Amino acid sequence: MAVNVFMIGPAGCGKTSLTAAFGKWLEEELGDRPVYVNLDPGVLSLPYQPSYDVREIVSVGDLMRRKGLGPNGAMIRAAEIIEERVGEVVEEVRRLGSGSGYVLVDTPGQMELFLFREMGPRIVEALSSGSRSVAVYIVDPFLASSPSGLAISLSMSIITRLRLQAPVISVVNKSDIFDAGGFEELLMDESRLMERIAAEEHGLIADLSIRFVSFLKDLSKAMRVVRVSAKTGEGMPELYNLISDALCECGDLT
Repeated sequence: MAVNVFMIGPAGCGKTSLTAAFGKWLEEELGDRPVYVNLDPGVLSLPYQPSYDVREIVSVGDLMRRKGLGPNGAMIRAAEIIEERVGEVVEEVRRLGSGSGYVLVDTPGQMELFLFREMGPRIVEALSSGSRSVAVYIVDPFLASSPSGLAISLSMSIITRLRLQAPVISVVNKSDIFDAGGFEELLMDESRLMERIAAEEHGLIADLSIRFVSFLKDLSKAMRVVRVSAKTGEGMPELYNLISDALCECGDLT
């Protein structure tokens, strides 16, 4: 039974590069032949050979040329077309994933198109029927470098879990260029995180921010964030283990 791994995160976090790097690790270390699925209709080039490419149905560049749309309008229209043909997409991905260990799904660069429209939840739900799925939320390291940004990143991971109704794990990509020491310290020490946020804000905003962090910690007690680098390959074994833990009912992600 294939494992569907959905790479999700804000634009520029490295979804496509991590899809390629993790797939390469699966091939070299486990001898697996993962299925690569590209669901981004706006991407120009890919560092992996897609087994399924949604651009065969619709591409942003084509819509811009034929319909005279701007980039944002073309992305929205592309998402609508994918939603209309979601059954076709799911059927083909299922067929390709039959007999494979992992199906790596590279989602659109604009996260909101996959997460907040019907396209993403419908695809995840359909592929999860009779199979197993997990979402990898990729934290933007530059956003998470500030205490308030870290709180936002944690909240987006939880929102992803609520929207997709699937296990979600979190990783910080680009560890080769980002020192995550401060990030990990704040993640492990709730009181220090609250103090840092209070120092950033003042008055009512500071009070609300602190309550927000406390709320997040209650919801994410079983959350463990690992550092990865699509460029160097760092953290791929940890990512694999975290995915396995998330799919195990008895798994402990703390």
